[in-house]
Amino acid sequence: MKRVLIAVFVFLTVLASCTAFAAEGDKTLVLRTERAVPSLDWEQTTNTSNMKVWHQMFEGLYGMDEANNGYYNELAKDVKISDDQMTYTVTLIDGVTFQNGDPLKASDVVFSYNRARKNSRFNYLTSMIEDVSSTDDKTVVFKLNKPYSPIAHTFFCVKIASEREVTEQGEKYGTVPHKAGTGAYYVTEFDVATGMKMQAYEGYWRGAPAIKNVQYVVIDDLSAAVIAFKNNELGYFEDVPLSEWDFLSEASGENNALIKGNNILFTAINYLSPTNNNILANQKVREAIFYAVNKNDINLAVSNGRGVEATQYMPSDYVATSPVSGFKTYDYNVEKSKELLKEAGYPDGVDVGTILTYGATSASKAILAQVLQANLAEVGITAQVSVMEAAVVTPRLYAQDYDICVFSDYGNYDYNNIRQQVHSESTGMYVVRYKDPASPFNWQRIEELVDAGVNTADVAKRLEYYTELWSIVMDTATILPCLHDPVGVVWAKDLDVGKPVPTYYKVRTFKWK
Repeated sequence: MKRVLIAVFVFLTVLASCTAFAAEGDKTLVLRTERAVPSLDWEQTTNTSNMKVWHQMFEGLYGMDEANNGYYNELAKDVKISDDQMTYTVTLIDGVTFQNGDPLKASDVVFSYNRARKNSRFNYLTSMIEDVSSTDDKTVVFKLNKPYSPIAHTFFCVKIASEREVTEQGEKYGTVPHKAGTGAYYVTEFDVATGMKMQAYEGYWRGAPAIKNVQYVVIDDLSAAVIAFKNNELGYFEDVPLSEWDFLSEASGENNALIKGNNILFTAINYLSPTNNNILANQKVREAIFYAVNKNDINLAVSNGRGVEATQYMPSDYVATSPVSGFKTYDYNVEKSKELLKEAGYPDGVDVGTILTYGATSASKAILAQVLQANLAEVGITAQVSVMEAAVVTPRLYAQDYDICVFSDYGNYDYNNIRQQVHSESTGMYVVRYKDPASPFNWQRIEELVDAGVNTADVAKRLEYYTELWSIVMDTATILPCLHDPVGVVWAKDLDVGKPVPTYYKVRTFKWK
C-alpha cells in the first residue's frame, strides 16, 4: 500500500504540470509508460514499452498495421528486388520532412542503417546487409550477403533519424529533446524518471495530427495506473492488468477492447548456471521442471482464464510460418516430473536456485514466477523468486547470470524473430546461450535452420525448416512457452482511437470526439 500511495503521489505531481501544459492550448492526451524511457535515441533500447514511444517520434521504411496483420510502405514509396533477391532498391516517398524542417534524404537512411549495423543488439536485423548506399537523394540501395525473405521486419524495426541533427547533438543526442524523427510527434520536455511531453508536428507529411499535446508518464505500479484511469487521469491505457478487466471495462463504457495478444510469456532455464553443482545442466532435472508447470494455473492467475496456453513461441494467428505440431510439448504431469527427479538422483527433491524476473510485482511475469514456484514445490523442487527492475535484470539474463527466468516477447510478425533467442549473433538478446564450449546441444543445426528459413520466400518450406528448428529447441528443455496473454485496452470516453491494436498504436490515428 505504501508503494502504491507513493506511485500515485508521484503521478499526481507530474500531472499537475500536465494540466498547466494543457491550459496553453488543446487538452493533453496522457499515456502511461510502464518503465522509464532511458533515452530519446531509439537505438538505446529494444524494450517494447519504450518502442511504443519511439513509434510516435520515428518512422521506418515500412510500418506495421496490426489491425490487418501486415507491413505497409511508410517512408518507402517503392521497393524493387533483384532476380537473385540480393539487392533491394528503395525509392523514398516525396514530401517527407524531419520535425526540424529538413527534407528526408537517402543519405539519412544510409546514416541510420549504418548506425544500427554498428550496434550489436540489432545484429538480428542487420547482419544480412552487406552494404547500404544512396544513388541520389531519393534512392537507397541495399546489397545483402544472402537472400533474406523477412527483410520487411528490418525495414519496419530500423527507424530513420536526421543525420544533421544527430551529428550536431553528438554525445547529447538521446539525452535532450530533439526533432530528428519524421514521426507525427516530437519531444519538448524529457525526464528519465518521470516521462516526457510531446507536441504534434504540424508539418507532418500525412497531415497535422488531430491531437496536439501528448504526455507520457512513468507509472510502473499497475495498481497506481488503474487508479489513475479510474480518476480520468489517463486517456489511453493499454496492456491493462486482466485481474482488473471487469472493473476497467465497466469504467470505460464502450471504450475498451480485449485483443488476442501477439506475445509470449515463457520460462527459460540456464543450463550453464553454476548453482548447486550445476544442477540445471542435468537434462532430466530441466524436464522435471517443465513437466511440473501447470499452464492452466498460470492462465487463471495471470489472465483470469482469458489467455491461451502456449506451446508455440509465436501465435500462428499472427505468424504464418509458426510451427503448430511436430515438436515435443511438456504437458502438466506431476508423476512424470517426480519420476524424472528420481532418475536424476533426487528422489527427495532438490533446490534449483532462483526464479528471476523483472517489472512490477503485480504484473504478469511476477505472477507467473510465483505460480511456477508453487508448481515446483508440489513435486519437491525448491526455488526462490526474485522480482527486480528491468534495468537490473535484463543484463543479467543476457549474460546468463541466472538459474531460471520468466521472460516475455511481443510483436513478432515473422518467425525469423526466433533468431533473437537461438542464434549466436544475437548477443544481448538471447537468454539461453546454445553456442558455448559446454553446450551439449546441436547449436550448429539450429543456426543452419535459422539461415535456411530466411533464404527462401516459400511459406511451406519455411514452415518445414522452423518446425525442425523448434523441435530441436524444445528437446533441449531450456525454453518453455507458457501463455499467450490477451491484451486489454481501455480509453477515455472523449477519445476515438479507431481500431485498437495490441502493441504498436499510433497516436496520430487518434482524435478527440
